[in-house]
Amino acid sequence: MGEGGLKEEIRRDAAETAAGRVFRVYERHCVSPDLDTLHNLLNALHSLNDRLQKVVGRDLHEIEEFIAIKVLRNFAHHQEEVRSNVRIVPTPAQSDLMTMCIVRRDQVERAIASIRGKWQVPSRDACEARFHCYGEAININPCLFNLVVRVYEQLIALGINPPDDDVRSLAASYAFEEEQGHSHYVDGRLTARAADIEHVFSKVIADLPPP
Repeated sequence: MGEGGLKEEIRRDAAETAAGRVFRVYERHCVSPDLDTLHNLLNALHSLNDRLQKVVGRDLHEIEEFIAIKVLRNFAHHQEEVRSNVRIVPTPAQSDLMTMCIVRRDQVERAIASIRGKWQVPSRDACEARFHCYGEAININPCLFNLVVRVYEQLIALGINPPDDDVRSLAASYAFEEEQGHSHYVDGRLTARAADIEHVFSKVIADLPPP
């Protein structure tokens, strides 16, 4: 193998390792969230994006959910800690996603305002389209869920193969949904009386550290 081929193999291996990390960290964020899991997930996605650019000349900016999540990643990296509160969707609210990942609306607004240049408008549009706002609370979990699915699909299309152990759970769910004719994506919106939803989110926001 020539030097060029060896470099290509090293870059591809790095991309596949970075992809596996995204799925591992996302599963950890879903199963055992703590102060670091959202931070680690944002950084894992950023790393994967860089690796894809180097190995295939394409990246995750084709995915609107990634553009929205990148707003939070860059803000957390350069400006403030982004705090989140992961909770099971409480009754009487209902959703097609069992958990919420809540961040403060004022932090998201500051994150968008911190963007300069050509990315400010598409970033704001992506956040408005993909984040679910409830008063002072924003639920980013549907965006995270759908982003991970779209990343999985893009990796398949690009021929990037993360380690089997890292993607086994998602691959099995994806195959089952395919067989049953179910959507691979969630809507994630909460349905309940407006007063009930307001009560739920006022308590969740109260549990978050102040900005």
